[in-house]
Amino acid sequence: MLDALWGQIAQYSDDFSRVLVFLPSRRAIRSVERFIVEKIGHAVILPELVPLGEGAEDEEESCPDTISNRERVIVLAHLLSMDANVKNIATALPLAQDFIRMQDYMENEGVQITDIDWTEIIDDKYATHFQNKAQILNILKQLPNDRLTTTQKRNRDIRAWKKHLDKYGCVVVCGSTASVPATADLMEHVAGLPNGKIILSGKISGAKEDLELDTNPYHSEYLFLQRLGLDVDDVQTIDVGKSAIDIMNIAFGNTGVHTDEKLTNCKLIECARESEEANVATEIARLAIKENKSVLIITPDAAANTRIKSEMMRMNIDADFSSGLSGTMTDLGRAILNLFDWWAENKNSEYEKLYKQSGYNLFNMLVSFVDSENGYDFQPDFTIENESDIPIWNAIKETADILCANDIVLSIFDARSFVADAISSVSIRPTKTEDCKVCVLGTMESRMQTADVIILTGLNEGMFPSTGYENAWLPRSVAKQIGLPSPNRKVSLMALDFMNLSCGKEVYWLRSKQSGGTLTTESRFLSRVRVTVGDIEKDDVILESVRAEDDVPYKPLDYSAPTPPIDKTDVFVTEIELLIHNPYAFYVKHILRLKRKDDYWVLPDARNFGILVHDVIENAKDFNAQKLIDEMDARAKQVLPDNSILFYFWHKRFCEIAPFVESFFKNKPIEYKEILGSVNIAGRNVRARADIIWDGVVMDIKTGSAPTKKQLLDGTMPQLPLEAFIMQNNGFPIKMRDVSITPVLQFLQLKNGMPDLIEYADDVAQSMIDNSVQKVRELFGQYSTDKVASYEYRESVGAKYHEFDDLARVDD
Repeated sequence: MLDALWGQIAQYSDDFSRVLVFLPSRRAIRSVERFIVEKIGHAVILPELVPLGEGAEDEEESCPDTISNRERVIVLAHLLSMDANVKNIATALPLAQDFIRMQDYMENEGVQITDIDWTEIIDDKYATHFQNKAQILNILKQLPNDRLTTTQKRNRDIRAWKKHLDKYGCVVVCGSTASVPATADLMEHVAGLPNGKIILSGKISGAKEDLELDTNPYHSEYLFLQRLGLDVDDVQTIDVGKSAIDIMNIAFGNTGVHTDEKLTNCKLIECARESEEANVATEIARLAIKENKSVLIITPDAAANTRIKSEMMRMNIDADFSSGLSGTMTDLGRAILNLFDWWAENKNSEYEKLYKQSGYNLFNMLVSFVDSENGYDFQPDFTIENESDIPIWNAIKETADILCANDIVLSIFDARSFVADAISSVSIRPTKTEDCKVCVLGTMESRMQTADVIILTGLNEGMFPSTGYENAWLPRSVAKQIGLPSPNRKVSLMALDFMNLSCGKEVYWLRSKQSGGTLTTESRFLSRVRVTVGDIEKDDVILESVRAEDDVPYKPLDYSAPTPPIDKTDVFVTEIELLIHNPYAFYVKHILRLKRKDDYWVLPDARNFGILVHDVIENAKDFNAQKLIDEMDARAKQVLPDNSILFYFWHKRFCEIAPFVESFFKNKPIEYKEILGSVNIAGRNVRARADIIWDGVVMDIKTGSAPTKKQLLDGTMPQLPLEAFIMQNNGFPIKMRDVSITPVLQFLQLKNGMPDLIEYADDVAQSMIDNSVQKVRELFGQYSTDKVASYEYRESVGAKYHEFDDLARVDD
């Protein structure tokens, strides 16, 4: 197409300003711009390149008032929500969008919804749901229509060009199929100009009865020629060199002719599933890039686009995707929707208050809330200055302005629906890089695009070709009666795209044999080619290379205990307890530095209870029992879900704990809490964070059972004895009167039903300290010398020693 266009405008290269070219899209304009510059070889004033649908510049001044699609949807959704069968905005929005889409489709095809009595043409011989929709259509057509819709404006702008074309030396319409009435009107006018040229896509040929079929690739072009009073033979062929188009014309005709000529430029790869198809497309692109080739990938649906995008990112391949990121997938979009969900789920009155204060303007409410010190933790976090988020803010503002202009006040649930609709309407496209070798497009966007390697994906029935527009509001016979095109028109247009794209230098046809666990049917396009040329050449080399990546050679799991290099880093006393009872747990936590994340769905447990009680006691200013209970209750309500039955069990424990805590601390205020200290044992620093200490006393608060006296004397529960050893060695940053005195070891045991103070002093305490220190020396001798012991897994009693059992593969 680019070569054909150049052949028609090259004679004007001295003064391209006299040339006007209409093209299918802005992307096509960029392709033509690059092509012309490459042909000329230097800077040049380009022809006027216009995407079909864009109006002439001076038309803007006299443009009548236009109603946006967003306003149409909002007003209609509000109206529908008042219906007893619809009831709310969340239900009404998709109905309104579907209706607006249908109305635009009809207007695009030249059918005015207001000119038809819908209950007359959809009478009682049709299904009840069609009759009900006909009544709605008759009501909705009475809505004010004093402003142009965006579809009406676009069609008006296309036709408005006709009065401006005489000033150009050459006018060309390139790459359009004339399938839309407004475009066909403009093309008819251009065709009648002495300086007008129409460049049709493909190479139209075939018998009249074939071309009249609504699935024929050239059906729209044939109808346009009929409109001009021309036959297929009247179309001039532009010679752009050898091409596969003639074979394609045979395949898509209904002659049944077989040709011995082969499609040497096309190869078929049949994949097992859709994910493998994305992998294959990415692998082809990767190999092409290595050879400095450009790649064009065609994906007929959004899901395939997403799969290929993920695979490209995994392979670190830079690709230009036509589809952007939905606004609902951005940090800002998700954060705003999470805010509305939080308001709705918590029945929070803050929304009503802020909404009223902002004059019932959703945008102003959100902006003021984001700017204020509201204490709300937005998740995910976002940057307010992010330029790529501006379209999202604009969409929300437009929605808010429309709601205010129409005096629509929303509940939190309706507001959430409208905001979600506004955010989802935004597509954030990344900045396009000019040196990008890979481009991923849909079929319509691919028109007038070219590349060294072309990959057509999704070549299954229902996907490529996909089914045409099925109107849920109208029976097929009624759609045909009022002049709407056949749903097969989309099949026809996709067939023409398939033919043109398959004429590339190096083409790959990809399909998956299964989709969502269901067997697929090969695209009729491939079947036609197979009938014409016989077997299609397959490329199994690429497919096998992709499958080889998943074919990982068997390697037995190594169940031996880990033996990492010598570790002499600082270690906390709580980790030493792990090393004693389960060395593997110590290895995971201390050596690998892994930490288990809290499970969102798991309710608070004994660990959360212990943290709460510790925190309240250590930070208490007044040890009055009732005040302690009130503070613990308040903290519990922050941690536990609303109306949790667990609260009542915790409250019972609080009532038991508080009087005991009061009796102990009333006359013995806390001197030091959560204080860090350290001491060197066998050349390695041992660190501790003591719960509470006084001069000569170390205390550990236990909401469960305290260690037994035997465990402490054996040195197998060394935490508190080691903290006492740190105190003996001036390891805590406190003033000591006499370090030679053995510190008193105290456990404030707040066990359910058994609150108690357990205390060890003098020789008993010193034995516990000495035995614990000796135990640590032995451990460091095993794990901190040249001959490192393995960190084996040991069965131990106590949940805290089994936190990493899944990594140890205990169940295996």
